[in-house]
Amino acid sequence: MILGYLALCWLLGMAAAAFAQGNPWAIAAAALLAAIAPLVAPRSALALLWAALAAALLVGGAWLYQSSLPSTEPQGIATYNVDPDAEPTIEPTVEPTVEPTVRFRAVVSGEPDERRSSLTLRLSARQVLDEEGRWQSISGGILMHGRLFPRYDYGDLLELEGELETPPVLADFNYRDYLARQGIGSIINYPETSLLATGQGNPVRAWIYDLRSELSSALEDALPEPEAALAQGILLGRRASLPDDLKEDLNDTNTSHLIAVSGYNVTLVAGLFIAALAWLIGRRPAAWLALVAIIAYALLVGGQPSVQRAAIMGGMYIVATALGRQRGALQGLALAGAGMTAFDPLLMKDISFQLSFASALGLIVFSPALRARIEAALARWSPDRELAGPLRAIIEMLAVTVAAIAFTLPIIGVNFHRISLIAIPANLLTVPAFPIIMVTSALTAVGGMIAAPIGTFLGWITYAPVAYMVGVVTLLADLPFAAVSVDVLTSSHALVYYAALAGIVWLTARRPAKLALPRPPAWAGDLLSSLARPLAVLPTLGIVIVLGLASVLVWLLILGSPGDRLSVTFLDVGQGDAILIRSPAGHNILVDGGPNGEAITAALGRRLPFWDRHLHLVVLTHPDQDHLAGLVTVLERYDVDQVLAPALTRDSPTFDAWQEAIAEHDIPQRDAFAGQWLDLGGGATLSVLHPPPEPLPADEDDSSLVLKLSLGDAAFLLTADIAADGEAHLLSDDADLRAPVLKVAHHGSRASTSTAFLAAVEPLTAVISVGEDNPYVHPSPQTLDRLGSRPVFRTDRHGDVHISTDGHKLWIKTQRAGD
Repeated sequence: MILGYLALCWLLGMAAAAFAQGNPWAIAAAALLAAIAPLVAPRSALALLWAALAAALLVGGAWLYQSSLPSTEPQGIATYNVDPDAEPTIEPTVEPTVEPTVRFRAVVSGEPDERRSSLTLRLSARQVLDEEGRWQSISGGILMHGRLFPRYDYGDLLELEGELETPPVLADFNYRDYLARQGIGSIINYPETSLLATGQGNPVRAWIYDLRSELSSALEDALPEPEAALAQGILLGRRASLPDDLKEDLNDTNTSHLIAVSGYNVTLVAGLFIAALAWLIGRRPAAWLALVAIIAYALLVGGQPSVQRAAIMGGMYIVATALGRQRGALQGLALAGAGMTAFDPLLMKDISFQLSFASALGLIVFSPALRARIEAALARWSPDRELAGPLRAIIEMLAVTVAAIAFTLPIIGVNFHRISLIAIPANLLTVPAFPIIMVTSALTAVGGMIAAPIGTFLGWITYAPVAYMVGVVTLLADLPFAAVSVDVLTSSHALVYYAALAGIVWLTARRPAKLALPRPPAWAGDLLSSLARPLAVLPTLGIVIVLGLASVLVWLLILGSPGDRLSVTFLDVGQGDAILIRSPAGHNILVDGGPNGEAITAALGRRLPFWDRHLHLVVLTHPDQDHLAGLVTVLERYDVDQVLAPALTRDSPTFDAWQEAIAEHDIPQRDAFAGQWLDLGGGATLSVLHPPPEPLPADEDDSSLVLKLSLGDAAFLLTADIAADGEAHLLSDDADLRAPVLKVAHHGSRASTSTAFLAAVEPLTAVISVGEDNPYVHPSPQTLDRLGSRPVFRTDRHGDVHISTDGHKLWIKTQRAGD
């Protein structure tokens, strides 16, 4: 135990330096306490020596942390930074000595991170172009935010030109220190980039990243969104592809640890893995299996230093469980923490490390005692004083969850200023699905890599537990009391909390006094037995559930058919256009794809049955980013029969990626022009009204594709981004523009939807595809005034706008109530 105590003193010194801002009085007080402790209850004649060593280690830890703080002076590539916090100096007579833009070469040193409409890369600088035009060797980490296209991979050598910035210090978060702890001293936003070479990274890491990418793609092909993103997060630790609303729901329910590669996640997963299997094969065999699973998981998610630390923390808890030595685990945990911080002192301020250490500590010191207390209490209510194996598993999951939450609660509150009030029920409801999702997602991903049909078949099995978790998290997060803001919490409050928690742990771990408690009434024992009895027949229950799910899927297939109606859904994809058409004959047509892949795949996941990955036709109205970018992802993740687009080109990386995707998947493409029409079956037709075969001498927006969708007396006019000239051409062409439903052009821009055009269309209602709080202030007040008293539906307020018709009537349903 003495080694564990010395390691704890080292950690205490680190903590005093980190959280007391190096206050010498705090360090001296902590050193005094560390020295006194061995003298209060000496176990050997060497107590004085141990006391002196404990105080020395505490002071040494504090000193090492202080000396390891990053220099305030920029180094390497960071010497070229522009400080965003610096006040500008106006000296008109002095020429600037440093050019604001820098040209340099760097290697992509981490896995690319796609988030909505941008791409984030970690770069390692190699060379910089000096003032004399010579390339000089240089080092330093850089965080780059760029456009989605072109895409880059780990190990690519890039040449970049742009303005390097010093990371800012935000009001409630020191982003500069956070990046500095990861070796990043510069940020560059949307630079000019070019690819010089590939394969410049570590070959083993490159292989792991390639494997992760293939597994991720297999899940995307087999599952809709957001289920695919959640499965990727659980299996591969990928958070970037999760929709923002689901991320917020996971945070509000304190279940985000299930997709975070941290010691908190790994330790909790290990505990739950043991709890789920202990009643089947015993605690020790379950623990050794959990250790193997953690090692494999650490390799799969990339093996970065943060993942290695997480695996070590989780491994400490597992080894303690397997060997049945709680005190040995405490000593091992302290030694592991001391070793990690000695190697990298700045870990003490790393939130992931804090969560890892706290959760492992909670599972070691609190979970066993809490489990024993609950089992003892429930055993009194059981006639035979024994609990069923499955009930014991549930009790252990409860104890593990409560212990991990209790020990990490102040860290989450102090750093994220938000605490979940439903964390325990949310975890109890979602965590049992976690191992099922982990296993089925792995099978689906591997099966999809072998053959797409295998992945698709296994995806049906994976979908049910993933959809269950999404539904539970969303439902609980919508409760008004799900989470509360705690902006006033500080480190001092956390210290008081942990002091109180230590008392609770001590009381829980004490041997309970023999009290003359009354025996529970007989009816209570019968009730417990009746509740526990179903747990003993879980295999039969599992078969019933599988058969029930199969029946549900059959009914979903029947009910998912569009019947004899034509349905049109104006999808909420932010500031962009995307329209999903389902014909009476069951054809799926997608018109435009919005500004990014994340938004369009989430929207299609909402509107298409989870098994339906087939688009009979994809239409591009014109190659603007807010119509085109999402379609690149659609071609990669859906089976597309045909592409229809106007004969327009664009010199842009996004358009190049679009053409490459069409060629890679061998999708037939047809040029669209006025006079064409398609029979969609069931009496529905899709006609092209614009542009004419000959290009118009006007703005490219006015050459956008204008479509008219018809069934009986009902019609939808889809006007893309045409402006005044495009509308004038349609009016002069004597085309039949009449349509009860008008998709307002160009997101409600004032240059579109003229009075004359509205008079020709005679719409009964209008739909505007527009993003909330967009920088263009769309829709314009002038356009809204011209629309008059007609019902206007907006995707920024109403979400998806779904309109169906039988050719005579219109049925309109919105995702949200709107204003």
